[in-house]
Amino acid sequence: MPATKPDVARRYLRWYFSTANQPHETQTKGIAVKLKQPGLFGSQLCQAVVKDISLGGAGLLAPLSKHVPDTLVVEYDSETRIKAEVIYRRAVSDKLEFLGISWLDTKREQRLRLLRRLSKKAYRVSRDAGVNQEVTADE
Repeated sequence: MPATKPDVARRYLRWYFSTANQPHETQTKGIAVKLKQPGLFGSQLCQAVVKDISLGGAGLLAPLSKHVPDTLVVEYDSETRIKAEVIYRRAVSDKLEFLGISWLDTKREQRLRLLRRLSKKAYRVSRDAGVNQEVTADE
């Protein structure tokens, strides 16, 4: 069970794809995504790994060697593309950068569908109880 702490300052419940007590540069879990330029024919910037996600945004690891602009599109699959803004950057190692992003689009239903799908692969932190709960799929 991951040792994570609830963050009461956050507006939305956050779903984690890795444990909080392990440094980002050594973590092996996450959701692979593509980061693209905004626009109709946005070219791919790089691939990244989502470490946590909420209805309001996400935290992800991206290669430090690729310049990620402040506005981008996160592509989870061919049907799910969400426009976002980078609001936080932190170098994690000499090769990785942690990006905190906030969703810019108004497609709340699309984000809810994505969260429902991804939550089956995540750890959830209960804000009320401060207790970690592993979420498993009911398949």
